[in-house]
Parts: sequence; C-alpha cells; structure tokens
Amino acid sequence: MQKFSGKLLYTGWLNQWKLITNDGEIDLWPTIDKFFVSLNGKRANHEQGRDSYTLSADDSSEFQFEYIPGEYVLLEKPEGFDMSNVHSHLDITLGWLSGRLVEIDIEDGKRIKFSADASEKVFGVYFVGDGNSCEVPRGAENTVCKVGHYDCCVFLFLSAGADGFKCEKFNSPMARVLLDRLANRTMRANRIGNCALLGRK
Repeated sequence: MQKFSGKLLYTGWLNQWKLITNDGEIDLWPTIDKFFVSLNGKRANHEQGRDSYTLSADDSSEFQFEYIPGEYVLLEKPEGFDMSNVHSHLDITLGWLSGRLVEIDIEDGKRIKFSADASEKVFGVYFVGDGNSCEVPRGAENTVCKVGHYDCCVFLFLSAGADGFKCEKFNSPMARVLLDRLANRTMRANRIGNCALLGRK
C-alpha cells in the first residue's frame, strides 16, 4: 500500500499530475500509470463523488478495466457495448480536487482512491442556474479569488452583462480550457484555487 498526501496541482492527463508535499514535488503520473497497468484486464468498478474518486478491482463487477496507454482508460463489459469512460470521470474529479490538499491511497492491482483532506478549511461555492458555473459571492473576488493580483485564481471569470464574477472550476469544459492555458503559460493568472463545490442552490 502506498499513501501520498499533499497539495494536488493537476492540469492535465499524463505528465501533469503534481503533488506538493513537505519534502518537495512529486510527479504522480508514473505511479498512476503503474497502477493502471496492474489493474488492466481485471473486473473493476469506480465511484465518483464531489470530493473523491475510487477505482477498484471487483470480481463481482460486470465491467472489465481496459487500459491502452495514450489511447483510452475504460470500464467495459466484455460482452455487449456498455462502458464507462474512466478517463473522463477521473479527469473531472481531479480538476475539482486540483489546488486542494488530498490523500491518495494506492494498492497495485486492487484499488486507488483520491480524496480531499477533510482537515483543510476551504471556501465553498454553489452551482447557480441551469449551468455549471458557480456564483462568486460579492467581495470574494477580492478576498478569495484575488482578482487583479499576481496570485489570482485561474478559474475566476467575469461574465458578460450584470452577472458579475463566476467560478469555472466545476464547469468541466471551461475548466479544462483554463487549466490548459495555465499549463501552457498563456494566461496571467497563476494560482489554482482550492475551493470546493457545495452543490446547487
């Protein structure tokens, strides 16, 4: 069993999984890749939450884990066409956890779990309306998001019209664009905020 804890800075698949610990920076991808290889071909299930993601071997599952490096990461029924895209679910969850203190438990061939460190006190936001943008309460754009500062959060977005500021951390398509820009250094903001999703108002 391997256990990791630290601040997750996830900006994309493959080589962009960093964990900042008291002892320095860890590249998580080689460990994740090794786990995927160890689980490949086994019956498995996964569970996604707002603050966690678990992928584990399960002999009773109808699904089989299929991993082709650089191509796909799936849970697939050996007979039939039913499947679940592990890449998509895990990418979304890690985007949501990025910037937060996390705990990662790995047992090769059996289970991997990513979860938010419950001891970290973080600011919470809510989905508003029918979309997946979150409301930034008045004043929080200065105290939490740090608009206009060198450490402004990459997810702060000024909406057109009178809606004011929105948080796009939990709006997966937009969040992916913003994280890609951060990874490629094509934006001025440089901080991945550690906010958590509280649900929908």
